[in-house]
Amino acid sequence: RHNKMGFVRLLSYWIPSVACCVLWVGYSFIGKHGVHESTKNRFDSFAPPRNGCRAKWFVDGQDFMSAVADAIKAASNEIFIAGWQISPHIYMKRADTGVGSLNSRLDQMLLRKADQGIRVYILLYWESEVVAGMELGSAFAQSTLKHKNIKVLRHPDLSTMVQHGLRGTGWWTHHEKVVVVDRSIAFVGGIDLCFGRWDTHKHELTDNYPVHPSAAENRQSDRTKEGAKMYARWIGKDYGNTFVGGSRTRLDLPMVDYIDRSLVPRMPWHDVACSFTGPPVHDIAKHFIQRYNSVGDEHQLHVDDAGNFDTSDKFFDSIAHNVRVQVLRSVDNWSAGQRHEASIHNAYLHAIEKAEHFIYIENQFFISSLPGIFFKVTNKIMSALAGRIIRANKNNEDFHVMIVMPLKPEFPGDWDTDDGKDLRTVSYWNYVTLYSGEDSLYSLLRKGGIPQENISRYISVYGLRTHATLNGRLVTEIVYVHSKLMIVDDRRAIIGSANINDRSMHGGRDSEVAVMLEDTDMVHGKMNGQAYEVGKFSHSLRCHLMREHLGLLDTEVNEASSLSMKVEDPLFHSDVWEIARKNTLAYDRVFHGKIVPTNNVWNLKDLKDWRSNVSLAEIDPNRAQEELSKIHGRLVMYPVLFLKDVLTPSYLDILGMYVDSRGHTWNLNFDEPQTFAA
Repeated sequence: RHNKMGFVRLLSYWIPSVACCVLWVGYSFIGKHGVHESTKNRFDSFAPPRNGCRAKWFVDGQDFMSAVADAIKAASNEIFIAGWQISPHIYMKRADTGVGSLNSRLDQMLLRKADQGIRVYILLYWESEVVAGMELGSAFAQSTLKHKNIKVLRHPDLSTMVQHGLRGTGWWTHHEKVVVVDRSIAFVGGIDLCFGRWDTHKHELTDNYPVHPSAAENRQSDRTKEGAKMYARWIGKDYGNTFVGGSRTRLDLPMVDYIDRSLVPRMPWHDVACSFTGPPVHDIAKHFIQRYNSVGDEHQLHVDDAGNFDTSDKFFDSIAHNVRVQVLRSVDNWSAGQRHEASIHNAYLHAIEKAEHFIYIENQFFISSLPGIFFKVTNKIMSALAGRIIRANKNNEDFHVMIVMPLKPEFPGDWDTDDGKDLRTVSYWNYVTLYSGEDSLYSLLRKGGIPQENISRYISVYGLRTHATLNGRLVTEIVYVHSKLMIVDDRRAIIGSANINDRSMHGGRDSEVAVMLEDTDMVHGKMNGQAYEVGKFSHSLRCHLMREHLGLLDTEVNEASSLSMKVEDPLFHSDVWEIARKNTLAYDRVFHGKIVPTNNVWNLKDLKDWRSNVSLAEIDPNRAQEELSKIHGRLVMYPVLFLKDVLTPSYLDILGMYVDSRGHTWNLNFDEPQTFAA
């Protein structure tokens, strides 16, 4: 009997474990081989390229959120929202004089639409504070948006972990940012509807104004300031700076400040997104429905329901451009209940290969194409760029790649402290991809026959920085580049949520959505002074970005700062390089040790010495202001040599947190279709 009971206990212990293993293997098999639709579409995407589309670009959160708010207000049937993070208390519209009411707050807008009978479906990443160490407020968002017509689902959950093992534990995320209204207009890009993302083209550092009494729900307002000329535009935790105050916490208290805005400048946020109408909206809706239904909610959505919706011209925008659009994504069985797809990665490689003269990239990360045994990066974007540049050099072509990325990753902590390990690790991989080591981009170009002194003819890398006066003190901060954008030859653009790293490009890790937009309306342009046809959408977007970065937008130009520069020809890169170089030197002279990262610091001793020097801003503010008046825009040089002696990979890389420790076989399909789907 004792043996029998021991056998029973043994079975009770092993059966659940074996069952979990069987489920895991089964789901993995289905995800790779199973029941999902096959595709012969370009880039191995689930969706074909589609004509008959009109698209509009958005730079920075102000214009984007205003457009999303207008679409939500016009909704008559349903609203889909998928995000990495949503802050219900984010204000979607803000006057220049400050937020003056609750009408444009996201939760109020969605609840009003729900009261009208509009169905709202929201998919959120269920962050794991234990595994990933993040607090994104998804539970608070779910509880805040309670209504019979609003459904908020969070994923991955416990069942995902059982089914998919490590992939379902919260190690990987749902990173896409998608809004679809009435299956008639879609918004795709890098901008989450959450705190810190709303920003203007000027990227202001300060907002030390009182909160308007009408916008002060659950927050004590200074009513003695009623009638003030200016009120706060960034309220509560919307005003933030990760580098100084750390990550936002207590998101259940959204209207309470977490840093002292009278002392600390905010961290500006630069981003890009787009909207479009036409057939590809149904592809975005289909993706959302596949994800929503895969979570297992009792209420299933149906792709063919769109036939019952009003698809009139209520979302027609005369400013939009005619384009061909293909929806791209990174998904797998764990994230969407679909076969593995890495069509964003495939589209990047195709566009780079086909580039004729110019590639413009903005991205939050640049981690790519690094071989290794224990640490490797398997996406091929950097090596594709290297190959295209080497080909241009051999053929003596006019060709240039311009990259804009954050001067440092958005992680709390400092370069020389234990809590700065993520900051140092991601910086290491960015540097080793671009500059340092035998497998870096610069090394590959030298091996490909390009002398060191000629590399700048073909590639330049920049960051963004700005300055202001806060309570009588000169302050500076980087402008955080969060865009996920590539423009090729001013004729096609890829806009979405995918970073240049394995997490985003792999397909089996973070879920991502992007679109390739190919211009169908062309205008006369120039490449290095020679006549060249460019697309209205791509060309106007790149020109706006260059004007913003160089301080040439109409709202910024004045006698002191205006430049006699034309940005229409993208191969004017030598002028851009010189402006960024002068801006960088001016910031070094004025703020000195507060400018980090910098080429003046190679190791931790250099860092200590650099920070110990008193800055011109402290010694002679008037002379410092004179120096700052010479700065044009916000473009600065990306520091090539910063901490080159001490940056190393992390133990987390072995687990594939930042790179691919196991390697990956890519499914590449670059074939152009014979005809484009209507």
